[in-house]
Amino acid sequence: MIEKLISGGQTGADRAGLEAAKALGIPTGGIAPKSFRICLPDGTDGTDSTLAEFGLTEHHSREYPPRTKLNATNSDGTVWFGYEHSSGGILTIKSAAKAGKPTKINPTPSELRSWLKEHNIKVLNVAGNRASDLNPTISEDTYNVLIEALKEEGDRP
Repeated sequence: MIEKLISGGQTGADRAGLEAAKALGIPTGGIAPKSFRICLPDGTDGTDSTLAEFGLTEHHSREYPPRTKLNATNSDGTVWFGYEHSSGGILTIKSAAKAGKPTKINPTPSELRSWLKEHNIKVLNVAGNRASDLNPTISEDTYNVLIEALKEEGDRP
């Protein structure tokens, strides 16, 4: 199925994607803002140097949009988890469309599996809302969908 999973490394959906891929032995990567900038669940700015362990590289900009656009462009397709009408959701979906890349929004595991196969996705960009009080289960929900969708056929119940 997929050969690599990439993300921008933000808390929430992005990080859950990296964790799910790691649990399944799928190589990871992507582009993060300079200094591995993230927004912490309390809304404050932070950094996460552990993103380098997932193969992420730093963009020269500390802003989020440049890495969002590049990850959408550098993948074969993007799956979005969370509220797609957020500023990040709109930018991600528009960037993928501009690059001619398919997107899938809030899929179930079986929907994601079918979409990956239909579009022959080898490099999957996982994006979505950050962890916050507004999205208390975004990490867990994203992780669970990805684990179920991406695990090998023989491992499924």
